[in-house]
Amino acid sequence: MVVLLLAAMASGPVAAEPPHAPLGVVLKDGVVFPVIRDHPVAPVVTTPCTTEIVLEGGTRILHVDVVLDPGHGGPETGSVGSNGLVERDLNLSVALLAERELVDLGYSVLLTRRTDLHMSIRQRAAIARAVTPRVFLSIHHNGGAVRPSDDAGTEAFHQAGNADSRRLAGILYEELQAAFAGYWVPWVDTVHQGASSRLRASGADAYGVLRLAPEVTSVITEALYLSNPPEAELMADPTVQAVEGRALATGIDRFLTTDDPGSGFRPAFVDEAMTGTGTGWGCVDPDYSGPSDVSAGYTADEHSAILAAATRLGRSPDWLQRFGVHAMDFFHDLSGRPDLGPLPESSVPDVTGPVVLMSSWTTEERAVLRRVAAAYGITDAEAQKLGAILMVFLAKLMG
Repeated sequence: MVVLLLAAMASGPVAAEPPHAPLGVVLKDGVVFPVIRDHPVAPVVTTPCTTEIVLEGGTRILHVDVVLDPGHGGPETGSVGSNGLVERDLNLSVALLAERELVDLGYSVLLTRRTDLHMSIRQRAAIARAVTPRVFLSIHHNGGAVRPSDDAGTEAFHQAGNADSRRLAGILYEELQAAFAGYWVPWVDTVHQGASSRLRASGADAYGVLRLAPEVTSVITEALYLSNPPEAELMADPTVQAVEGRALATGIDRFLTTDDPGSGFRPAFVDEAMTGTGTGWGCVDPDYSGPSDVSAGYTADEHSAILAAATRLGRSPDWLQRFGVHAMDFFHDLSGRPDLGPLPESSVPDVTGPVVLMSSWTTEERAVLRRVAAAYGITDAEAQKLGAILMVFLAKLMG
């Protein structure tokens, strides 16, 4: 029975994934987990390191007005000033201050991170897509410029070909420049001061947070240069951080409540020399949920067959159950993950047998188990037993 199902999957057409309504995020212990699949017990989400897990508990959020993304985090420090000011920390401080201002203005706000988390660009974009905000703003501070300037070297990057994103970038540039005009230090800038699009040679946005959520109006701000010691000293002042946070909130409010066009626009430019940060390389998640035990019942004959198969393979019955599920997931992936529909009732394994076998699933493995169960329209326990039946059959073939 199992082999026939897997053969049908492998030979069937690859089905296009249908569009889905945004599923929101789960906020738990200050960490944001975008939901990728629902389940009656607990949703499947992705972690900051983009690992699929089953997450129990937390608060579900379906939509917000604004998502603020404090750039970098964890080992990805971003720019570091000669005074020790780290962009990773400054970005978060300014984002928290901007959040407070936006909430006071009546907006709902979500931060991609509220602590020092290592997080991939893909995960940040997934959060934005999950809650469909009216604005997604990734907050950064710059490094590298040496050219003297009469004013701050603020840069704002918008999505290519997106008029709303371009207008938002122009407004945020105006607000940041106006905020920093109240101070004077020996500023530096580059030819990209202003609002523009940084592109790949293909014409696509070079920045992943802009490219991976095209349906969300998104902008990156790069305010001041921490590599310039006077500017790093300025940004170390909490009152200046508050001024920047207020400027960002004011700019977002202007974008959402007026038709102001913004200014400071510059032509798009091609530059694929990215820093390599944001990939999440080496990212390690804590165990957000802990392992879960799933039990399945077997008849005496079924249990004897499992013990024989496990012995033949030199493994334990627990391994047999879990590996079988991974094998089913592998075959389903090979076939392009078509919608299999629910199994016929006569083919659903009975998990109420007198001999109970239990397997302990890590949070990552549990997501695979739930994915297989969803593909067949069965429970986690039934999927676990189906995996064991598959392995018994394969072990007999090997014998």
